[in-house]
Formats: sequence, C-alpha cells, structure tokens
Amino acid sequence: MSGTEERYNRHHILEAIGKDGQERLSRSKVLIVGCGALGTHSAEYLARGGIGELRLVDRDFVDWSNLQRQIGFTEEDVRNGTPKALALKKHLEKANSSITIIAEPTEFQFFNAEKLARDVDLIIDASDNIPTRFLINDLSWKLSIPWIYGGAIETRGHALFLSGRDGPCLRCYMGEPPPPGTLQTCDTAGVLGPAVAMVSSIQASMAIRSLTGAQPELFCGRLFRLDAWEMEWKESRIESDPDCQVCSRRNFDFLDGKGQLNSESLCGRQAIQVHPRSPNDVDLQALACRLESVGKVECHPRYLRLTTEDFAMTLFDDQRAIFDGLTDASKARSLYSRYVGD
Repeated sequence: MSGTEERYNRHHILEAIGKDGQERLSRSKVLIVGCGALGTHSAEYLARGGIGELRLVDRDFVDWSNLQRQIGFTEEDVRNGTPKALALKKHLEKANSSITIIAEPTEFQFFNAEKLARDVDLIIDASDNIPTRFLINDLSWKLSIPWIYGGAIETRGHALFLSGRDGPCLRCYMGEPPPPGTLQTCDTAGVLGPAVAMVSSIQASMAIRSLTGAQPELFCGRLFRLDAWEMEWKESRIESDPDCQVCSRRNFDFLDGKGQLNSESLCGRQAIQVHPRSPNDVDLQALACRLESVGKVECHPRYLRLTTEDFAMTLFDDQRAIFDGLTDASKARSLYSRYVGD
C-alpha cells in the first residue's frame, strides 16, 4: 500500500466517499475566510482529509486569548506576533505536505475578494462579522460558488450550506445588516471551545459532501443550530425571498464596496484595525528604517511590527494596520496617519 493509499485508507473504505470521492477531494480548491476558532478546526479536517488546495485568509495575528479554542497555534506564535494565516499554514504543512496551502495574511475585502476566490470550488465562512459574511454571500452568487456559513457564541453554534445558484442566500435569512453593537461577540459573551469544534465539524462534513458530489442540495438552505452545553440540536429551513437584494435582484452592494469600513474593533481583542484610503503595496523595509526612531521595529516579508511605550502597531503589506491595546478608533486612525500616511 502506497503512502497516499494508506493516508486516506479510512476514506477509501468509507462507502460515502470511496476512492472516487477521495480523488475528487484531491482536485478540489477551498477558500477559508478567517483563521480563528472555526477556521483552524475546519482547515485541520480538510487538510488531513486531502483537499487539493486550501487558501487561508485572515487579517489578524495570534494572541494569548486565541489559544483556548484555536488549534494549530502555539505560545511561540503569540510571542512572535505571527499572522494567523502564516502560522496555520506552517502547522498544516506538517500534517500533510502533499497538498497545496496558500496563506494570505490580509483582509478579505471587496477589492480583493474575487482574486482570492479565483477558481475555488467552495468557500467556508470562518469570519467574525456580518459585513464579511454579506461580502462572501455577494461573491457566492456573482460567481456561483457554494459556501458554508457558520458561527459560534457562548455555548451555541449554527451552520448553513448555501449553493450560490439555487435556493436561498444569507440575505434571505438575515435581511439587512443589524445596527452596530446589537449582536453578541466573543468579547462580551465568551465562547465554549467544544461548541466551536462541533460547528466546524459540521462545516467540514458539508464541505466534503459537496466536493465529492454526494447530493449537497439535500441540505442546502437547512439551518442547523446546536447548544453544546445543553446538548440540544435544532433544524429549520430557510426560504428564498422573492424580493431579496442578492439572489433575486442580483444587487451586490457589499462586493461593490458599499459596506466598507475605515476602522473597526477586532472580535476577542482590545485592538483596532485601520484600512488605508486606497489599498496599495508598501515598502515595508523602507518604512521600518523610518520608524526606528519611534520605537522597536521588527520587519518580516509580509508585515512589520512597531512597539512603543504607548502602543503596538502591526502593518501588513497591503497597508492595513492593527493597533493592539487600543479601543479608540479615532486615536488609531490618527496614529496611522502620523506613522504610515493617508
């Protein structure tokens, strides 16, 4: 038995997948948006399961609060301030060196979404905010790419497969974005690690079933909800809205950039993310030299980190910055303008 046959033997003998199904998985490409709790678990299952190509997109870097529920990260990643996408790629390559793993330590935004999703067969939502999910929903329906919505908060979680072609979309379920501050976050409510694992297991199972062609339409539009503490499971069906802005009228406002934010707080962290007015590449090495008089500077191929007595800034090569320890967005934007420019 060859190494490949031995590695995937349990899939080969599984009637639901078999060798033909495994071959389909090996030719599949999956985009995972978010490398936090849901993203790390889903990526682990799919990488070990033999998905041909995984694209990992995340805007943040590893911190101590992540280690409670986000697998694949270490204390060394925290001390080094490693971007999550790069840290997860390194971890997964040790588990399966035969697949292609592409790490993109960047923000998933309207101006790069189509490029990041080019040629993928499926998208997994592992983000932490509604605007990103609405952006994925727009992208899914414009390019006819199936995607799997998921979320977890406190002890509860939910998952929903959406085809991007037939049936309902996320806007049929949610309508308009809720006002800021009305939804619970992991900052304010916390989250149980096993609840995350249960949701991501459902997402990964949906992904594998879809990619092997095993009638994914059977669970399209079925919202699965669970409570990992009370051991409760519920299911409901989402109906298509004939007046939906996205799947009926094909208005892709979020993909057109109308949902763009200049700055925002990050879930689970005391941190503010600032976006450039117009995204461009930045010469990190040159900027690092200019910032040496401001504080301690560490320059890496895809990002630099500036640490001062008052704040820490991580600037990525797309000019996006995260100010750690800040909760005031106006102060973060002011510091960005001072040290990076407008």
